[in-house]
Amino acid sequence: MRLVGLPAGRRLSAVLSLVVVAGLLSGCTNLQFRIDHYLKFVAPASRAKLSLPVTLRWQVKDFRVAAPGSEPPSAHAGYFAIFVDRPPIRPGQTLAAVAGNDPSCVASAGCPNAQYLADRQVYRTTQLSYTLRQVFALSGNSDNWQLHDVTIVLLDTSGHRIGEHAYYRDFQLKRSTLP
Repeated sequence: MRLVGLPAGRRLSAVLSLVVVAGLLSGCTNLQFRIDHYLKFVAPASRAKLSLPVTLRWQVKDFRVAAPGSEPPSAHAGYFAIFVDRPPIRPGQTLAAVAGNDPSCVASAGCPNAQYLADRQVYRTTQLSYTLRQVFALSGNSDNWQLHDVTIVLLDTSGHRIGEHAYYRDFQLKRSTLP
C-alpha cells in the first residue's frame, strides 16, 4: 500500500485499517496454516467421472501405518479415517464423536461399531486404499452427475485424530446409479 502523497487523514485511516487487520489475524494463532504432505491421493483423479465401486488409493510419508492399540499413541503412527460427503471429526476427537449423543448408539455397547459408521459413510482402515461399494445420493441435487467428496484424516493408535491435517478428493458419480 502506498501512503506517500496521501493527505494526512487518509494516511491515518489506512494505517489504522492495517493495524485492525493485523490484530484480527493475530487471533488465529491456534490454527496451523501450512501445507503438509503426509498423505497424497493416487486415485481417483480429482473430479473423475466414475461408477461404483470407487477405489481410493493414497501414499503416505513420515507416517507409519499401525493398527489400533498396537503401540503407544504418537503423531507419526496410526491409521486412517475416511469421511464421505461429511465433515471429519475435530482434532483430538475419536470416531465416537460421529455418534455424538445419538440415543441408539449411547444405549448400545460397542457403539459406534463399523456398521454404525458405514451407515453414516465413515470408514477406518490400516490400508493405503479403500473401496467404496456404496455412496448415498446427495439430497436436493437432481443433477445427472453428482460431485462427492472424501476426506481422510490420520488417527493415532488410540483412535484420536492427529492434528488438523485433512486430505480431500472429489469425484463424480451418476445419480441414477446411487441409492
